[in-house]
Amino acid sequence: MRTIDLIKASFKQPTLLLEGRNKKGFHVFLYLLLLAIVLSLPVIYQATLITRTIQDDGEKIIQKLPDFSIEDNTLVTKEKTDGFIYQTDSIIFTFDPTDKRTKKEIESDATSNVLVVGLLKKEIIMILPRIGTTTDIMDNNVLSIPYSMYQANGLNKQVLEQLLTSNSSQSMWFSVIFFVTWFMVFFNLFVDIVILAFFANLFTKFRLIGFRYKDVFKIIVYAATLPNILTAILQFIWPAISFGSVGVALTLLIYFNALPKRIKK
Repeated sequence: MRTIDLIKASFKQPTLLLEGRNKKGFHVFLYLLLLAIVLSLPVIYQATLITRTIQDDGEKIIQKLPDFSIEDNTLVTKEKTDGFIYQTDSIIFTFDPTDKRTKKEIESDATSNVLVVGLLKKEIIMILPRIGTTTDIMDNNVLSIPYSMYQANGLNKQVLEQLLTSNSSQSMWFSVIFFVTWFMVFFNLFVDIVILAFFANLFTKFRLIGFRYKDVFKIIVYAATLPNILTAILQFIWPAISFGSVGVALTLLIYFNALPKRIKK
């Protein structure tokens, strides 16, 4: 059965999803990637809203920034300064060359749809927006980049100005937010389906149905079609709420309804 037919079956005739167990593993993996993109659509939308304002915010941030450079893996300024915090509805930027604020304090600035960037004495902290489904998985949405890394060692005011105010900055920030979040969404989706398939396989064996674990895994992937689309739609409407558990429960329900009474090998 073609993938498009399995997608249609998830809406109209769940029992046909059993045919998904005959799909090649590579095709199932590609479909998982597609489902992750669907789940990431609310993040794409939110990232677009954020990146639209980054250039304007960046110009104001650069005006407040003193000249600085990285020396011996440490942020230093030409003139003594206590740093500052710049905050809008889309970004919270902290410049703290004297280490007055801790990493945990920077993390506490984060809210559901705000990009947080901190230039601290020894490292850069970046916290990606937490939107809907991603709140289930993004305990590690905090990126710490020490100045000892090659990519950060040459950072200075001029380089940061280029990153924040150039015409390409919007696409760059969008790409960072989207691809990192998409990878997290995909990883979480994969883990969820592995776990769901494990318990669904136990239930299937209890029903004396002769499916192998890999068969159950493939069916679960296609059974997740409708729940993932519904979850993405709900995240657009209520971006601050996570509907991950709803998607998991609905996926299992669709799988159980697709099962026949008894099939032997």
